[in-house]
Amino acid sequence: MRWKISNSLEDYDSTINFMESEIIKIKNDQLDDLTWLLEYPSLYTAGLTANSTDLLDKDKFPVYQSKRGGKYTYHGPGQSIVYPLINLNKREKDINKYISNLELAIIGILQDIGIKGETNKNHHGIFVKKKNSQNYKIASIGCRFKNWVSYHGFSINRNPNLEHYSGINPCGLDNKNVTSIEDLGKNVTKNELDIAIKENLIKILNI
Repeated sequence: MRWKISNSLEDYDSTINFMESEIIKIKNDQLDDLTWLLEYPSLYTAGLTANSTDLLDKDKFPVYQSKRGGKYTYHGPGQSIVYPLINLNKREKDINKYISNLELAIIGILQDIGIKGETNKNHHGIFVKKKNSQNYKIASIGCRFKNWVSYHGFSINRNPNLEHYSGINPCGLDNKNVTSIEDLGKNVTKNELDIAIKENLIKILNI
């Protein structure tokens, strides 16, 4: 497994082009699997099942059409993006299990920093409960597979500006029902979160 960690904001189109080039080489055994940790400038992406009515303000941030699964989501500074490029030809060819393992990894990441994350039977991603007992989304999952190689992946809200979600209904949900590690009263640096991400992916995905 190779690891790539970006310390500056990445261009969205460039990252997609890079991943699509990498997964061909991974499938052909020219390169080992790769996990890329990065952040984007503020933008919205529309997944393959996005509903146009969920884009509430098309002028707030740039909007990109994405080949990943899922609906509309927000990316921006303070949100950790994790792109595992994993060759499932060398593992169990079970996409549902792979997604479930990503959810388990995210729950482990949050547990390491004192947050209890939960799955939701109606939505991919990880949610937390606040004192009002309502569910708030803290991590999103949107993957794609080509020739049984995974790309795209998941995001965890460390300390993004949550108001930036106001231009969409993220994943078809109310845009007020999102939260972050900082919003929950935890102070975690990017480096600390990167370490937790790496440790839990190694443990859960056995990489």
